[in-house]
Amino acid sequence: MTTIDQFLCALAYCLFILILGIIFQKYPPKKINHFYGYRTRRSMANQVIWKAANTYANRFLVRIAAYSFAIPVASYFMFPEYNLFITIVGNTVLLMTVLWFTETYLNKHFDKYGNPK
Repeated sequence: MTTIDQFLCALAYCLFILILGIIFQKYPPKKINHFYGYRTRRSMANQVIWKAANTYANRFLVRIAAYSFAIPVASYFMFPEYNLFITIVGNTVLLMTVLWFTETYLNKHFDKYGNPK
């Protein structure tokens, strides 16, 4: 795969994550389920925390996805032969921050039983 092909694939990957975030934001899960949405034991405690967790996580995901376009651009100039790999690893790290920040948000606004603080 040429460096241009890797760059285009990396941009397409970032675009896919952004579109996925926008879809999740536009069509959030209405009720607690095991298939769709931000699903952790804490977020599934009750409907109030489920809605708060999904709203926060979806907004943060869209922001992270928008920032992630900088990864393939920067790596194209520094390590063009590893552009796609760096983009996938970088996006995975960024997506993991969604978990951390959402759980921090939930800890700040809800007790361990899911009641608002």
